[in-house]
Amino acid sequence: YSILVSFGTGEEPRVDGFFHSLDGRDMTYKDLANLKFMTKCIMETLRLWPAVANGTFREIQFDDYIKGPDGKDVLIPKGTYCRVINWSRHRNPELWGADSNEFNPDREWQDTEIWNGEGLRAYNPASERFSPFTFQPRDCIGKNFAHMEMRAILCYLLRDFSFELTDEYSGVDPETFQGVNYGTMGPQDLTQPEMVESLPGWGPPRRKPTGLFVKPLPRK
Repeated sequence: YSILVSFGTGEEPRVDGFFHSLDGRDMTYKDLANLKFMTKCIMETLRLWPAVANGTFREIQFDDYIKGPDGKDVLIPKGTYCRVINWSRHRNPELWGADSNEFNPDREWQDTEIWNGEGLRAYNPASERFSPFTFQPRDCIGKNFAHMEMRAILCYLLRDFSFELTDEYSGVDPETFQGVNYGTMGPQDLTQPEMVESLPGWGPPRRKPTGLFVKPLPRK
């Protein structure tokens, strides 16, 4: 939703310039680092819509203390399982500012969140407030492939098409449209009833449908 709206209203000239710089050859991994604004848009999308909103579990390796209610120390014993939750950190106004629920790729990023402004590198971009691919040393094994895939697919789509939201999504309030979380995040399909029957063996008997519809408009 957010990334297509943003790209569809102004990213095409950047993509056109990218393909012009290739001078007819196929793109390579190194070329993708030149898509610096696209990187910010992708990271902002992953901030607002983390693929794994619930985060991942970690086991505490030694006794530690955290600040509890009224600032009191609370003991977390060794062996305790904790969850590093993405959704609440990624949208926390104390960490991201008053516009934390808004799509703003030009926000003030920390260097470690966007590869120090280098566009794309083969290590995990993360910070205390931002971890779309979890944290090292056990971060997402497919993160580099995912970053390459997102950029390559978006480049070809935006070279050939502009996008508009369908009527069902054009008037959506981003404050209330917050997706569906089934372990991995997905947009809610507004073309169907709020609850639909699940496929046999897939979760609860009824669930919210997922999906997003846009209008691809061939570019001249």
